[in-house]
Amino acid sequence: MKVFMLIRFLDYSGAPTMFRWVAEALHKRGHEVVVCTYNTPKNDITLSEGIQWIDFTEEHKGFFGIVSQVRRFVKKFNPDVSVSFQLDANVYNILSCYGLKTKSVVCERNDPYKPGYWKLKLFYPLFRFADGAVFQLPKAREYYKNVKVPVTVIPNPIVATTTIRCEGHDNRKKIIAAHGRIDIFQKRQDVLIDAFAKLVKDFPDYQLHIYGSQWPGTHDEDKLREQIRRLGLEGKAQLMGVSKDPQKDIKDSMVWVSTSDFEGISNALMDAMAIGIPVVATDCSPGGAAFLIKNKENGLLVKRGDADAVYEGIKYMIEHLEEADEMGKKALEIETLLDSNKIEEQWENYLLSLCKA
Repeated sequence: MKVFMLIRFLDYSGAPTMFRWVAEALHKRGHEVVVCTYNTPKNDITLSEGIQWIDFTEEHKGFFGIVSQVRRFVKKFNPDVSVSFQLDANVYNILSCYGLKTKSVVCERNDPYKPGYWKLKLFYPLFRFADGAVFQLPKAREYYKNVKVPVTVIPNPIVATTTIRCEGHDNRKKIIAAHGRIDIFQKRQDVLIDAFAKLVKDFPDYQLHIYGSQWPGTHDEDKLREQIRRLGLEGKAQLMGVSKDPQKDIKDSMVWVSTSDFEGISNALMDAMAIGIPVVATDCSPGGAAFLIKNKENGLLVKRGDADAVYEGIKYMIEHLEEADEMGKKALEIETLLDSNKIEEQWENYLLSLCKA
């Protein structure tokens, strides 16, 4: 099978990480894979030898220019299937493959219901021309009712295999941890800081460590630092910067927290659960956290956008340390649920079935 894959950029954030994983998985299974980007920042991202990477970053000329370039390459490469991640690439993919033998497969990697997603509403009618679609979650699939062709729901795999394990609470530190992109609109680190401001009154010897960095050109880190200063949390709540090994950095923390308002299947949440740390996560749309967490079995689910609910969740973990440890141990089972070999096979089987249709 010849596979063309399209995404706006490659970096270490969630969707690009999963995009690279799918490309590598298909290549490993013997398929010819070409990856195309058109706005990738300079970084140290690499792909396996044998995967061709075409980048139009320096030469693309707006919407129609990208469509024209991608369509020309698809005609030249003549792939069996073209797979795209994220909205803009999905639109380019549909238009570039329209009328060709190549099957276009679009992939929704976030929450189609998220506030302000006006571009999706604008381009929604185009999706009926896709030949296939892959969703992470059933609720995301429900949104795309106009896609009548065969579709599938495939969750994210556990990507980073690790031998790191969180020890019992007696051997951990009084730290509340979080990691992921700094993004107040989606990830809501402001809610976490507000919750911690309340928590530290009850547990003054605890600290909050938030790992991650913001999108280039944004100012959310400055806003969070100002919030920390305003709440008198300097020296207690800290922005730790990017972690090269987040599982290692969070493993000694007492609780790990996610406060996203909307999210697909969070790689950061899976990172935490895969090492057995007790987790508290908001019940974000369209159900990514709820897919992973069974409340009070392998973690706690709390109301999104509610600092008091986040505070109560963290407080419960601290006041019930033995129970929290048991939830952490139970969380380790997601390694079996989301085994990468199983997910690879689902991707391969779905794409092959489309090619034969």
